[in-house]
Order: sequence, then structure tokens, then C-alpha cells
Amino acid sequence: MATSDVLSIGLSGALSSERALATAGHNIANAQTEGFSRQRVEVDTRPPQLSGVGAIGTGVQINNIKRIHDDFVTSEMRSNASTANGLETNYEFTSQIDNMLADPNAGLAPTLHQFFSAINGVSNAPSSQSARQVLIGEAKSLGERLSYLDDRFDSLRKGANETLKSHINDVNHLAKGIADVNWKIVLAKGITQGEPNDLIDQRDRLLHQLSEKVVTSHNEQEDGSINVFIGNGQTLVLGKRSSELALKSNIHDPSQLEVVYKTQGGGDSVVTKYLKGGSIGGLLDFRENMLSTSQNELGRIALGISKTFNEQHHKGMTLDNELGGDFFKAIDQSSPLTLSSSLNSGDYELKTTITNVDNLTLSDYTLNYNAGTYTLIREQDEEIIGKFSSLPQSIQSEGFTVEIERGTKIENGDSFLIRPTRAAASEFSVDIERTNDIAAASPVRVRTSVHNMGDVKATLQSVADINTPSFTAMKGMLSPSITVRFLDENHIELLDDKGKVIQSQQLNEQNKAIPATPAIPGERGSPATPAIPATPATGKGSHKADDDTSLEVKPIEKGILYDPDKGINLFPTPTGMNTGYNVQLSGKAKAGDTFVIEFNTDASGDNVNALELGELQSKATLANGTSNYTEVYSQLVSRVGSKTHELDVNREAQNILYSQAKAQREAVSGVNLDEEAANLVKFQQAYQANAKVISTAHEMFNTLIGVLKR
Repeated sequence: MATSDVLSIGLSGALSSERALATAGHNIANAQTEGFSRQRVEVDTRPPQLSGVGAIGTGVQINNIKRIHDDFVTSEMRSNASTANGLETNYEFTSQIDNMLADPNAGLAPTLHQFFSAINGVSNAPSSQSARQVLIGEAKSLGERLSYLDDRFDSLRKGANETLKSHINDVNHLAKGIADVNWKIVLAKGITQGEPNDLIDQRDRLLHQLSEKVVTSHNEQEDGSINVFIGNGQTLVLGKRSSELALKSNIHDPSQLEVVYKTQGGGDSVVTKYLKGGSIGGLLDFRENMLSTSQNELGRIALGISKTFNEQHHKGMTLDNELGGDFFKAIDQSSPLTLSSSLNSGDYELKTTITNVDNLTLSDYTLNYNAGTYTLIREQDEEIIGKFSSLPQSIQSEGFTVEIERGTKIENGDSFLIRPTRAAASEFSVDIERTNDIAAASPVRVRTSVHNMGDVKATLQSVADINTPSFTAMKGMLSPSITVRFLDENHIELLDDKGKVIQSQQLNEQNKAIPATPAIPGERGSPATPAIPATPATGKGSHKADDDTSLEVKPIEKGILYDPDKGINLFPTPTGMNTGYNVQLSGKAKAGDTFVIEFNTDASGDNVNALELGELQSKATLANGTSNYTEVYSQLVSRVGSKTHELDVNREAQNILYSQAKAQREAVSGVNLDEEAANLVKFQQAYQANAKVISTAHEMFNTLIGVLKR
């Protein structure tokens, strides 16, 4: 019947216009909803009615409420969100280290400067008790500053752990939310056979929030649910089920938290190193590559200061006429950490000792034992440093030695974490309390005879090694005391405190190759050097041998060759005699000129070693002799500053990319209020027109009924 056809067509049009109006209203209502994708009503003509005059139209039908969406654009936005949040988190924490180290008040540089100023004060007035007390005070301040910086690193690590806990809880909450929405989508699709657009948007929002925490990937199933993966392919969401992440203490270090993936069967596996991007990835990257490295580097600086300063302090003499002891605590012995795994079956406890500060790296190490072999791995680059079958072992390339401290057995699978420098800054401290114990003086002095006729100058260059066997310094004495005597302008000899020549037969053999030069005028070719009378410096006896046969040597034909133009450095001598100190002779000499090298007794006004200690401020003693204390610390500050700047630049650039990705997503899926307002007018007019069609059909029907009643 024509009237019913018109009515049906009008109703279909009115219904489609009403749905279009409602959809436009829904879009407008959610214009500010984060992650909302605008929707459009998709319509099509109804199947036509076939007749003798052709196919007659029957109106319109709603095929679908389409969600305007681009998977690629949304995926790019998530990827940019992961990278941007990772850089932002890393920058936030790294900048705290940068501000701490570079702070002119809180950093190490000003304290180092004040410490060396105090050393200069002692060198200016070596006998001053007040200057010495100031030095001890500044040394303690240096230790306190290193300890403060180390405490700040520990505080940052605790803060990172707390933030990591929060992020892990968020991930678990988001994973559960995605699984719940998955189930709702599956049910909705089963009922409506269409797409539950708002639920899909909700799931996409949760996925986006999850991508801000960690990099994810996903795939969609036939039932409309998605599976979400993180890390190295671990399944976080599988349909309506979700897995969890958790934190647990590192098997070697309880203060370091590891991220673990909890399986459905109740087990867990550590996935820390597989989590990249997002806030979690940025936090883990900061903790491993900036926090740990910087704290290790601060510890290496503390080790360098302690070891090199102590070595120089050992070469000096105190006000009590004793050799200098440790000025700072010997942390090269006590600070290296060797941590046993909580899973070890054996009872071995290992000890690590620093042997070469220059070779220390900024890395931690893992020592694994299996099938009778120890394997040492440097964690920084996961390189195998060495394999060995027993302990102790000296790892020369890394600057430390590992040995067994206690225990009777080790089992396959046992492992140890070695941290050579991590704890050094916290243990750095002053080892002396008495001002008299500051070794400002040199333990050796050189006296020039008043009877010398030449212009040779003798200068103590350095005290190289107080542990040299021939250098035995005790309170009030130096054994042996040595006299340097010029045989002529080109030759010298060394005498002990009894006037005996102390060169060896080796020197005699060596000098046979030297062109003949008279050792003493008129004695050329003489088989023996005449006995040498006592010098004014020693006041001892003659060269005649006594009962001490250990000092008897074959007389030397010509002595030690001396070049008046170049001078000579004693010691060691050409034959290898090494006293543990070095004296430089320079200038032109006369036969009989003498110099006495002896213990520097009661030299309260001597500042030779204080000057040497002061020169450590600018002397390249660290990093294989390439940098001084301040430079090494400046390199740490520079490295952290460069990383902070790099992160700042990268995060700014990434935020721009992220903003562009969001804008692109909004251009595709976002709600345009002007467009929706125009649609409202269009759909309203369409609705009114379809209502007019219905009204017309109604009038036609009434007219027909009225004709039939007549």
C-alpha cells in the first residue's frame, strides 16, 4: 500500500536522523574526554521493493556507528609517550645529581680547595700547631663532604626505589583494568554484533597510560580482546586475565630492588634489564647508568685521594722524628665490597683489595662459580674479564685482587657481586688526630761541606719509597748515612758513615768500558783507590776494612761518571743501588768536594714534604697520570652535566614529537565542535523533513479512510 510505504520511509529517515543527532550530541558531550574518538552514523538504503515498474525505494537503514580512528597514528602516539616519559623521568633524577655535584656550596671542589689551602698554611709555617690543627680540621671537612655526597646518592637510590614501587602498582592496576574492559568488549560484541566504541576508547586510554609507564606491544584477537606484552615478550594481559609485576631485593644487595614478572603458576622471573621506555624504563636507566656510575666514580675519587695522599705522607717525617703514617684511612683495603648471593649453597666469603687505583673502572662485577671455574664479568658492558680455577687472583686490568676471606666450600652456581669503589666515599676519614703526626718535613737532608771549592749544588728531589730495604728510618737515625765525594771534576764515589766505599763490584766492571780518566791525579791505572780520610761531614774513620766483611768491596777504578753540564741524579746508581730517595747534583765540582745525606733529625721548620703534599692539588696522580684531584672531580661534574643537558635537549625534542603525535591523533579522532554544530543543524533539518514525510503519510491515510467511510 503506497501510504504505508511513505510512512515506513519517513520513519526510517526520522530514526536515522535521530540517531545521527544523538551521536553528534554524544561527540559534543565528550569533546573534552581524554582519548575519546568521535563517532559517525553510517547509513545505507534499504533493500528495494521490486515491481513491474522497477525497484521502488524503501527508505534508509543504520549500518553502523563508526569510530573514527587510525591505529597507526595511535600507535605512534603511544610510542612517543613512552619515550617522552622515560626521558622526563631520567632528566628529573639526573638533574638532582647535577645540581648536587655542581653546587659551589655543596660540591666537593670548594672543600678540596680549602683542604689544600690548609696544607699550604702548614708548608708556610711547618712548626705551627695552629696551622696543623687547621689542616686536620679541613681534612675532616673533606671526609664529611664526601660522606654527605655519598649519603645523597643513597637518598636518591631510596627515592628511586619508592617511585619504582608506585609505578609498578600503577602497571598492575592498569593491566587489571585492560583485562576487565577486554571481557566487557567480548560480551558487548556477542550481544550487539557491533563495535562497542566507548569501551574500545576506554581500553585505548588504559593502554596509553600503560605506555607512559613502560614500552608495550599488543595484538587483537578475533573476539575483540587484546593481549598486551612488555619487556622481553612477557604477557601482561591475556584476554580477561592479567599478570602482575612485583619488586624484590637483589640476591646480592638487599638495597637494590629488582622488577620481577609473576607467572600464572606462581613463579617469578627477573625482568629488570628488559624493561625499556616509559617512567619505569627511565628510572631503571637512571639507576644503573647514572646513579650507580656516579657513586662509583665518587668512590674512585675518594680512593685516589686517600691512596696517593697517604703515599706522599709516608715519605715525610713528623715532629716526633718518625716517618709519616696514614693521613687518611686506608680505604683501599677496607672499602671494596664483595657481596655473596643469598642463593649460594657454599659458605665462601670473599674479600677484594685495591691494587691499582689507576686501573679501576666505574663498573661493578659479578663472579660466578661453576664446574670448578670462576668467571668474572664486568657488568657495565657484560664482558668476561677472566676465567680461573682458584683464588686468590689478581685482576691487574681492573686494579683489584680477589681472595677467600673465610669459608670451607663453594658450590656450583654460587655467585658474588664485587663493588670495588661504591663504598669508598662513605668510609673516607682522617686517620690521625695529633698535630705532631703530620709529616711535613723530609726524612732526609743533604749537608754541603763548608770546605767545598766547587759550585755544585745538591738538592733532595724526592723520597721515592720508604720501604726500600736500604732505607731504614727510625727515630733519630737514618741507616746508612751516605757521603758523596768528588774524586775529580768528572767522577764521584759514595762512602758510608765510616768512610768505606759502598759501590759494588758491578760498578767496577761497568767502568772498565769507560775511557780511562784519572780517578785521582797521579793514580791512573792504580789497582786500588787510596784510603779516603774522614770528611768534615761525617767525622768518621778511614776506608780501612774492619770486621764487618759484608761492607767490604773491591776498590773501584774510576768511580761514578759525572757530567758537569748535565749533572746527575742519585739514586739509583748505575749499578742499581737504590736508597729510596733521589738527590740531584748539578754544577762544576772540585776534587774533594763532599755532601752528606743523613736523617733529618728535629727538623720542625722543614716543609719539604708539606710542599710535595700541596703539589698534589695540581699534580696528575690519577687516571693513569692524566688528571689531578680537582680535574677528576670536574670530569665527574662535566659528565653528569653533559648527560643532564643531553637529556634536557632530548626530552624537549621528544615532547615536541609527542605533542605533534597527539595533535595528529586529535586531527583524525578528535571532536571538532564547529563541525558537530553544523551536523546538528543538518541532522535537525533532516529529522524535520522526515517528520513532514510522516505527517504527509498520516494525512494521506486519513484521506483514504474518509473516502472509504462514504
